[in-house]
Amino acid sequence: MISINVRTNTTRRTISADVTSTPRSVFSELGIDTSTSMVNLDGAILRADDFGKTFEELRVPDGSTANLNAIVKADGAATI
Repeated sequence: MISINVRTNTTRRTISADVTSTPRSVFSELGIDTSTSMVNLDGAILRADDFGKTFEELRVPDGSTANLNAIVKADGAATI
């Protein structure tokens, strides 16, 4: 089992998951839409094909803690 700190612009959760889980399954379980987000795992940006890889394949060892972040990077300034 691993501990995953899941962070978004509006959500802060810590969950336990198996190393055979995937980032996609974690976000799905928590109901988080990542379609407009920049996603990183311990600071390394995940590409679309990484979402289906297990945490073990993404080099998260059993018994460790990982940070999985999905942050929307939006320009807040309005233009006229």
